[in-house]
Amino acid sequence: MHEIFEAIESKLHEIEDLDWGKQRKKVVILGAGMAGLVSAYELSRLGHEVTIYEASPRVGGRVWTKRFSDGQYHELGAMRIPQSHDHTRYYAKEVCKLDFRKFVDNHDDADGFYYIRGISSKHSEVLEKLIPNLNLSLGEREKINRAIANGENLQVLLGSPLDSLISEIESNKADLEALFSCGPITQKIKELDKLTLIDYLKNFVDSQDALELIGAITGLEVRWDDALTLFLRDEISLKPRESNQNGSSDEIIGGFEKLPTTLASKLPENTIIYNQEVISIEKQDKNIQIILRNTQDKRDIQSIDCDYVICTIPFPVLRRLELIGLSESKNRAIRNLSYTSSIKVLLHCKERFWETKYNIVGGGSQTDLINRSIYYPSDNFRPVSIRKMSKNKGLHTSFVQYEREVIDENVSKGPGVLLGSYSWGVDARRLGTLSHEKRKEVVKKTIANFHPEIMEQGMVDDSASMFWDEYEWAGGAFCIQKPGDVINYYEDTISPEGNLFFAGEHCSLDRSWIQGAIISAIRAIKDIVSK
Repeated sequence: MHEIFEAIESKLHEIEDLDWGKQRKKVVILGAGMAGLVSAYELSRLGHEVTIYEASPRVGGRVWTKRFSDGQYHELGAMRIPQSHDHTRYYAKEVCKLDFRKFVDNHDDADGFYYIRGISSKHSEVLEKLIPNLNLSLGEREKINRAIANGENLQVLLGSPLDSLISEIESNKADLEALFSCGPITQKIKELDKLTLIDYLKNFVDSQDALELIGAITGLEVRWDDALTLFLRDEISLKPRESNQNGSSDEIIGGFEKLPTTLASKLPENTIIYNQEVISIEKQDKNIQIILRNTQDKRDIQSIDCDYVICTIPFPVLRRLELIGLSESKNRAIRNLSYTSSIKVLLHCKERFWETKYNIVGGGSQTDLINRSIYYPSDNFRPVSIRKMSKNKGLHTSFVQYEREVIDENVSKGPGVLLGSYSWGVDARRLGTLSHEKRKEVVKKTIANFHPEIMEQGMVDDSASMFWDEYEWAGGAFCIQKPGDVINYYEDTISPEGNLFFAGEHCSLDRSWIQGAIISAIRAIKDIVSK
């Protein structure tokens, strides 16, 4: 069965049993992102000697909270923890003792907007304003009418075809294990892995307008060519595991960076050495030799012979290093593993006009413009109870309607940070080629189609953005899967090279999530203590 279905505590107990009575080891970890920090924390807890070399002056990797001068903040990277992500919740809750609050997902507030084909419509008004202007089939219109009548949303167009396929896979143990690379590949999974998401959807969607609608409301139009099996794994992994779960997500109060910084604070003193860029990794007969260069003094270069190394460096960065002695299969995986682009543009606004004028508290709006997804902050949201939960969740989003208290008007009249754009793929690259100031202006103009207040003088008084492709120590937003990637590269991606081990979200099947980074770290730790 897939690793996510195994409790994190049972994995850690197994590691303790495997490690019992063995000689303590010296382990070098490359990278202080979540995979590196979890590896260091658990190995240190077991008494092993650990050193992390981090190229940047900070911990967290792609977990990065942007804080503005008045204390308002938003996330440039990871921003939510699904309820089913037990590994992430364990380290956030049990180890770091952090507090959560409900993350209002992108379709959960009925007052959010769609802006598609130049038509502005609230989520709650699609039947009157948006749908009549689309050339949909009679069946598609009926399906949408039923969904809205049942308190659901337009994601039913996407959820229905996938739901039936997921149920079919879950009912066959061999197919389910094959999907998660926990058993021999089956013919069914082999055939599904040849398909892109759009290949599959075209069998169930009658009209081009429906495809465009699905692509716009999910932002997945720029990811149609990703592997169908990627989305199937994500949907199965994100399903609620407990009876008290509803499929929603949480955020960390105070910012996501509290997770890596708190975890780093629990490590022995001087475990992390910053500003150390890896320029070479050589697998030798008995040792692993790494060459480091100080990013603040390029003349400061040192060579270190290591007994054990956990490499958490993303493959786009690893690709430009000198790699000596690695197998051809590992080099092939490093060359060919797929990554996607992503950009976030944050707009610090002097007042929360979306709350005071539109009654939007959390959730998001979606467009077919270059900014794609807008997220409103959830910090002024006070859930009382769940009014409606969608059966058809769609992709990468829950749909939970909440009863809520009256929002705090004082908070609404004050400043807030709007995530003005969260886009992927080609749209992220197109926006990412611009300077930050031009990105900001482009995003403001797109939002003004349904929030004209954004263009008022002084409304946006600060801003920030992150295009992950241009961040030197990432080289991309997160690992994705094209058809055939898992069959062709997954085992080679995660396999050790002697005493050189690999971890990071790219070394898991929960790619793009903190959960995947942690799962990969636990596997690497187990492999090391087993020696």
